[in-house]
Amino acid sequence: MKIRVLLSLLFFAMSFNASAFTQFKPAVLNAALLFEHDATTGNVKHSLQWIRDVSGKLQVMTEVRYDRSGCFTDINMIDKANNRAFHLVNKDGVLSSFKGLRITGKINERCEITELENEKGKFVLSYNVRGLLETIADRETGEVVERYEYNNSQFPVRIRNYKVQRDSRIFYPFGSAQFLDSEAVSKRGELTTHVKQSCAYTADGNADKCSLIASTNDDYRGSILIWVSNHETEYF
Repeated sequence: MKIRVLLSLLFFAMSFNASAFTQFKPAVLNAALLFEHDATTGNVKHSLQWIRDVSGKLQVMTEVRYDRSGCFTDINMIDKANNRAFHLVNKDGVLSSFKGLRITGKINERCEITELENEKGKFVLSYNVRGLLETIADRETGEVVERYEYNNSQFPVRIRNYKVQRDSRIFYPFGSAQFLDSEAVSKRGELTTHVKQSCAYTADGNADKCSLIASTNDDYRGSILIWVSNHETEYF
């Protein structure tokens, strides 16, 4: 399986494992889902997140800046594992990029991305009554490409991508408030991938350090990926 698919699963697990203890702003959660980084809580001004492999080699670095309403103003990602990068700017409801991947779009007054264009195509996005991302559809055909399903919490329990026929389910076992576990299981054709991670949290509820492991076996023997992530958070 490509590292990029594994990376997406890791972020699904990383970003949403504090569901029983922390409330996030919907705009922060939506951006974390779309642009593959950890969600933050509180009046965050700037967050820096990076992932290294077990030898200490940097794999991914993501920097996010927010305004006082919790809407992102800049997102910068350098993904060495997949040889890609993007630098996004949200200015007056217009999403643009410079260097790296070309990404454009429109953002409404609730900081919901309503239109998105990238290397995969042109899309329109819809949200549920709680302001959480629900569907991504092809802008020209109206066909739903990806659907996010929720139970009673803010966090997705299932993500289905109809275009690549991938079905991801995320589980949130109960744990202590300081150290929680989560697991994502993704199926694409005959291949099933398991991603498990545990995080230690700061007193304000943001992730501090996380360990991540991926495997094609449910017993995690013969693991194909082991990474460690760290975070720095600056507040207003």
